[in-house]
Amino acid sequence: MNKQYLYYIIFLCMELGLSGTCPAQSPICRLPEKAGDFTYTLASGKQGTLYALRSEWTLLYFYDPECEDCQALMKQLKASKTLNRLIGEKRIQVLAVYPEDDTAVWLEQAEHVPQTWMNAYDRGAVIYTEGRYLITSLPALYLLDRLKNIRLKTADAHEVENELKLIDNK
Repeated sequence: MNKQYLYYIIFLCMELGLSGTCPAQSPICRLPEKAGDFTYTLASGKQGTLYALRSEWTLLYFYDPECEDCQALMKQLKASKTLNRLIGEKRIQVLAVYPEDDTAVWLEQAEHVPQTWMNAYDRGAVIYTEGRYLITSLPALYLLDRLKNIRLKTADAHEVENELKLIDNK
């Protein structure tokens, strides 16, 4: 692809306000952006990496256990029939990540995260320090495809729900 043409597509997406959350049905903004890999730690102490997760879709949910907005978003996501159905069908995995390493705070609130989600923290807070994700505020949602390309980033619950409905109808 010609570089000039690529720059034009990026510019057009930005002008249309589609730079962060291009809708799946918009072919003009389908340029793949790979999510940054990172290591997460579960309550058991077991560690894993984002890229090792094997599912058709991954919903990456960055949150702070003490954040009221994060709790409200989690409540909305828990109530999503579409999300719960896709989880039940094993088409999507939800990885809830506390991007810091204050395990006392994280463990205190761990019971509020649904059992069907993977609840993890970032030992060493490398997600922030290595700049793999531009997280300006929490909560932050990223929807990733099976290749870990970002389909939605810093999305809200409604954008995620709309995208999940499209996924569910495939």
